[in-house]
Amino acid sequence: MTRRQEIEQAIVALETQRALLGDQVVETSLAALRQQLTEINRPEPAASPHQAERKQVTVMFADISGFTAMSEKLDPEEVRSMINACFERLGEAIDRYDGHIDKFIGDEIMALFGAPITHENDPERALRAALEMVEALEEFNRQHADIIPKPLALHFGINSGLAIAGGIGTRQRQDYSVMGDTVNLAARLEDLSEAGEILVGEATYRLTAPLFEFEALKPIKVKGKAQPVRVYRLLKAKAAPGGQIRGIEGLVSPMVGRVEEFARLHDVFNRLKSGQGGVVSIVGEAGLGKSRLVRELGQVCLQEAQATWVEGRALSYGESASYLVARDVLRNLLGLGLETSSLEGALILRSAVEQLFPDQAADIYPFLAYLLEFNLDSEAAQRIKYLEGEALHQQLLEAVRSYILACTGQSPLVIVWEDLHWADPSSLRLLETLLPSARESALLHLLIYRRPVRDSRIWEFQQKINQLMPAGHQIIELAPLNQAESGQLLDNLLGAEALPNRLKELIIAKAEGNPFYLEEVIRSLIDSQAIVRAPGNGHWMAASGLDKIKLPDSLQGVIMARIDQLDPETKRTLQIASVIGRNFPYQVLARVLDKTAAGQ
Repeated sequence: MTRRQEIEQAIVALETQRALLGDQVVETSLAALRQQLTEINRPEPAASPHQAERKQVTVMFADISGFTAMSEKLDPEEVRSMINACFERLGEAIDRYDGHIDKFIGDEIMALFGAPITHENDPERALRAALEMVEALEEFNRQHADIIPKPLALHFGINSGLAIAGGIGTRQRQDYSVMGDTVNLAARLEDLSEAGEILVGEATYRLTAPLFEFEALKPIKVKGKAQPVRVYRLLKAKAAPGGQIRGIEGLVSPMVGRVEEFARLHDVFNRLKSGQGGVVSIVGEAGLGKSRLVRELGQVCLQEAQATWVEGRALSYGESASYLVARDVLRNLLGLGLETSSLEGALILRSAVEQLFPDQAADIYPFLAYLLEFNLDSEAAQRIKYLEGEALHQQLLEAVRSYILACTGQSPLVIVWEDLHWADPSSLRLLETLLPSARESALLHLLIYRRPVRDSRIWEFQQKINQLMPAGHQIIELAPLNQAESGQLLDNLLGAEALPNRLKELIIAKAEGNPFYLEEVIRSLIDSQAIVRAPGNGHWMAASGLDKIKLPDSLQGVIMARIDQLDPETKRTLQIASVIGRNFPYQVLARVLDKTAAGQ
């Protein structure tokens, strides 16, 4: 058993003892285990601190207001103790979203999201961390109200863009950090922000607008910038994403290609309607259309109204949160919204369980309520109180399995498990328990995940599925679109006569058969006004000739995240190859690598 597996099992075991040990003990222990898991899962930076590289990063400057006033009232040693305790709380929020604390500057924190390790959603992670830091400081103020003369407050500057990352300093001492205009603007935004404000630059806003609520401020003149800069004030995260996270507002296309893949899915769905369940994995790289393929089947399900459709989604920053995906599935199966209170949710759950299990509700409700983190009444709490470790975990699994199977007795059930490559270990273990039930009920599991990397958590899970269901597990692998299909998608989005053939070829070549890449290239051309709507008919047209297309910021994050998962030697080889060019003889790369290794 690997160290990662040992920690994951320890996390699951602790979660099952929450009722016995109490939240405070469990959360304290889980925090330490999750930190260890984060460190294990985080790949080593491929470049040493002395090797510079261009990175797409989101930079956060967070300043604490009020420490100066506190310093006048308290002994310096007390001030030091307080600021360290405060930084500890704030640092936990940054760590939770896999940010990197670059440095502490007095009572200010500089944090990086995307360096040294890139994630495809670093701007989102930075904003969620900032909001949680505000909440953490409010809690810190409440706990130290008798010591702090007046409440402390945070104000932020956050900006996204390219920066140079690597060792900065003298020959004797270098620290890993980032430099560039992206960093400078983030610092300027922090200077402009007032207590309690989170100001973000235009690039950060553009990459996260569907996920958060913002207030647009008047463009401001910033030192070092020739033109006024657009600035936005972050208000809060949206309860549900608004607008399109992927795709382009106002541009739509029917699904292109995937005829064979959809036919296989539809055939499985037809068998479900006759009572035969199954397990199907839809596998492919980011942006190839896994979710779109499943969504097309969901539309069929909705139109025919012969089955219940439920979805649960894993989050890239939720891998250490127990039962996150499973909880999402159960909440959606019960019809609970994000704003549903714990009390209201408990009432809805109790009613649903009593309807399905008139004589067994007392045996099932407490465990489902516990899993959904609802407050338990004294009777329900008593059923859980004396169960520990694996015994409690097995009861949770059995309660979920019984409830889902009972639901299939009312209607065939489709459960979509989205982004399972990010799923937490507890949810995967629960899903593993559910899968065999598909052989005996009208239950269809659609598992969506990226192509597994060997020995990764999702790779190990896929091996287990194949062992559990050697004849009942289908895998649908999505390949990139061919050139004709890419051209069809482009014509569907912009119009067949919109662009000259040379520009179409450039867009198709840049996208390399990936629908998401193609849409993002189009978005970047629209944003830069390289293509515009013609006056009068509103058709798309090229504003000027283009010889090359820049890779959009949104794709740089996706691609860099994949590159940062490579081992250091492979990544270094890729970096050197990228300097040589797109196509070159192998002998040229080998010779350059030999010279690099020799220090020439």
